Amino acid sequence: MRRLRRLALPVLIGVWALWFCIAHAPVYLPAVTPAITAAQPGPDAGSQRVFGYATLTHPLVRVVVIGRPVAATPAQLEGFTRAGRDIQPDPGARLEGQVFTVGAEGLLRLDRYERLGARYRRDMMRLSDGTEAWVYRLLPDAAP
Repeated sequence: MRRLRRLALPVLIGVWALWFCIAHAPVYLPAVTPAITAAQPGPDAGSQRVFGYATLTHPLVRVVVIGRPVAATPAQLEGFTRAGRDIQPDPGARLEGQVFTVGAEGLLRLDRYERLGARYRRDMMRLSDGTEAWVYRLLPDAAP
């Protein structure tokens, strides 16, 4: 019992520090580049919908990248299929993924995570249900 009490404070401090880094000081994300700055929507743009088809389908990844839990719902993108870390046109195919909503800060963090302009581009695409969402697509010169 005594050992447990001795560990409680360091564990609580560690959990708090981890949460602080995730939510407020994401030192693990790449720096903001001019391409990322130029791609940010205006201050009155409101919330943004994003379609994730790979790592962004996982709730824990979204928490770490966006800095808070973000609910997602299943969604599909008609006419595309996944090819490694990218998507490719494929008539008749349907790409399964998750759609979620973020604010300006969340979109900025996603752009940093995806290395917008260096590794990925962000395109507005129409989902199967008729709504639109941002989709990250691998740049041709960034292919593996």
